[in-house]
Amino acid sequence: MPSRMRTLLIALFVISAGLLAIAGTKGSSSAAKSDFEITSTYIEACSCDMFCPCYFNPRSTSHEHEHFCRANLVFKVDKGHYKDVKLDGAKVWLSNDLGSDWSTGKDSWAVVTYDSSVSPAQKAALDDIIAQLYPFQWTWLKTDTAPFSWNIDTTTGVATAKRDDGKAEVVLERVKGDKAGEEIVMKNLRYWNAQSNDGFRMWKSKTERYEGHDQKFDYSGTNGFLITVHFTGTAK
Repeated sequence: MPSRMRTLLIALFVISAGLLAIAGTKGSSSAAKSDFEITSTYIEACSCDMFCPCYFNPRSTSHEHEHFCRANLVFKVDKGHYKDVKLDGAKVWLSNDLGSDWSTGKDSWAVVTYDSSVSPAQKAALDDIIAQLYPFQWTWLKTDTAPFSWNIDTTTGVATAKRDDGKAEVVLERVKGDKAGEEIVMKNLRYWNAQSNDGFRMWKSKTERYEGHDQKFDYSGTNGFLITVHFTGTAK
């Protein structure tokens, strides 16, 4: 075979191999693509002492020989999507009690309240995301809709979330560290099923309360934090 022909065949082989490799890469990338991806920031507080015993112990702080963790988890989606549904700016309020036995969900309950600005399509998407992010075995779970505010003021060191109807409120105050202007942040700790987070920022609860669905609680001076989480997955 003439050397010129051999060179041409080799060149064609290299080009073909490269095209196949690219096609394979695209196929793998497409197959691995997630159905949803969100980055959300939380204003969160509970009835326990700082810091969240649920991350280190099998039960909550003892409240006069009773074990429970009554909490408000209020988050805003900084950026996200569920298939073709954009979730940017959607706000969700989870009020709950983890109950007396976390392994079985005994005595536990949860109410998921969507801000009234959340569309039906966003709600359906967030229902799936929340169920996967918090795969807890609740005794009962309900949903609600109500307008509420959500704000973090890093200048004053105060974070607030409040339902317009006054039935739920969270007020956190930043815990001062040894270095002025530098927050106390706990890292290398997983937040539920989220793949990653930016660290638990210590902002202690000044107020955290909820009233609704035959449940009512009100605490002050208890556990609180801010956190931004990143969660991705496949639609169920």
